[in-house]
Amino acid sequence: MGNFQKLSVLKNKVYDALDPLITQDYVLLDIPDHKNIGDNLIWAGELKYLSRLKYRMLYSSNLYLTDFSKIPNNCTILLNGGGNFGDLWRVVQNFRNKVIQNFPNNKIVIFPVSVHYEDINNLKKDAEIFNSHRDISICVRDIRSYDLLKKNFNSKIFLIPDMAFCLDFNDAVSLQKTNKTLLLLRKDKEANPEIEEIIRHNLNGRSYQTADWPTFSDRVPLTEKFMKVFDKKIAKHLIKVPLLGSLIDPKHGIKNKNSMDNYIRIGVDFINEFDEIYSTRLHVFILSVLLNKKVYIIDNSYGKNSNFYKTWMYDFENVELL
Repeated sequence: MGNFQKLSVLKNKVYDALDPLITQDYVLLDIPDHKNIGDNLIWAGELKYLSRLKYRMLYSSNLYLTDFSKIPNNCTILLNGGGNFGDLWRVVQNFRNKVIQNFPNNKIVIFPVSVHYEDINNLKKDAEIFNSHRDISICVRDIRSYDLLKKNFNSKIFLIPDMAFCLDFNDAVSLQKTNKTLLLLRKDKEANPEIEEIIRHNLNGRSYQTADWPTFSDRVPLTEKFMKVFDKKIAKHLIKVPLLGSLIDPKHGIKNKNSMDNYIRIGVDFINEFDEIYSTRLHVFILSVLLNKKVYIIDNSYGKNSNFYKTWMYDFENVELL
């Protein structure tokens, strides 16, 4: 079975696991209104999956513009997935906890996440909040996350592939060879401290280009950086003002409503510049597989990438874990 068939299998695993969990109209919260292309791939995959269902999306918002009064008591609350369950990216987990505490009677489904805690006390605090709710389904995307939550949480836990596998990039696959190699290095708190040793053993003497997602470029215009700060600070106040509030989209704030599609297009064009990709970012890896590239996945700081690979990708062709 080739990679395209294996990708179809992963997509069907998502459908088969999630379909029984979403059985009524819903809201989708914590959408990634930012320029991380990987998070936008997750969001796009969630929307693609949801488009198959007969149920309606009643409301959707990003983390900082959510209005709890817009969430009906008789709907399912869907929370965006990603690599942010735990205490490394605490602002997102705090938002999940707040939703759980404010909606004790709603069914809550968390799209596939990776789980990591550096402080056991944070794990215990989160487990206490989650265990107080009567109906939470947490979808995780690797075995280690599954085992950790099964041991500590009373919620229903499901092992499901990443939502980006719901997307189809067959039409974007490039057959044109570029003879270029990309080393994709993340530079945030998930950066791998052993990356230099890995590079020395695997890329020594070879020509390659080092970069992160192009949307994280240091050359981002000052006006764009200002707009990001302005949007978060101003939009959450304007959205509460009569008349003016109707001009603010709770998913996008003041920014371009097509940002998700634009970011994904930038990501596809970027990956297609290369024949071979070495990546420390999970969704550069996933997008590269979707675009039929030769790709090597390098672990992040806590094992997220390797655990994902060992759970779902170990038998793919032209895919290796370093």
